[in-house]
Amino acid sequence: MPDNVAKAYLQIEKGAKIDCWFNPKDFTLSKNNKWDVKVVTGQDLPSVQFTSSDLQKISLDLLFDDTDSDQGDVRNICNKLFDMMKVDEQFKTGDKNNARPPKVEFGWGKFVTFKAVCDSLSIQYTMFKPDGTPIRAQAKLGLTQVEPAVLQGGGGPLNRHRQNPTTTGFAGLRSHVVRDGDSLMSIAYAAYGDATQWRRIAEANGIDDPVRVKRGTILTIPRLSE
Repeated sequence: MPDNVAKAYLQIEKGAKIDCWFNPKDFTLSKNNKWDVKVVTGQDLPSVQFTSSDLQKISLDLLFDDTDSDQGDVRNICNKLFDMMKVDEQFKTGDKNNARPPKVEFGWGKFVTFKAVCDSLSIQYTMFKPDGTPIRAQAKLGLTQVEPAVLQGGGGPLNRHRQNPTTTGFAGLRSHVVRDGDSLMSIAYAAYGDATQWRRIAEANGIDDPVRVKRGTILTIPRLSE
């Protein structure tokens, strides 16, 4: 790759940076909102009400090709990708049985996405040496956001830095029962109109892993200062 071309990478939490051998030809950012649609008797249009917002996702394909090397072998780099999916005891908090795989961040030059977890990974080996050693592989990754993302002004790249928090909230909202599809980000958006305030809810309820919020849990929603 020419020196003046930025190389895409995956930064592993408390670990090494995995450089992509070839920059991806494209990648996809996606996000879904959930709406409750109810039929209204005697009317053409149903009632539609917003319920929650899902986390952002990244779909990414990476090519690893070592066919031009006499010692060609892509197993090492592919094993590093699979390590992203392994539970690591260093992320365990206290005496709880809550170890987890590391977070990961995809970046490409000035473009840096949100902190995410790798929730899906498949690797297809497509070329081999006569002895069966794989020398070309196509990896498909699915990354799911676990920390707030902020879009810079002018439609620029995403980064993980938080903006100044808003200072208004809904005075009547005191608690929330976690439902299927809820996340701390969606609950914060419903309570404050600002998903980046999810840390306030986490701190108020002693939550140290925002990904693990069980259905039926009753969360205290703190008021924001006036």
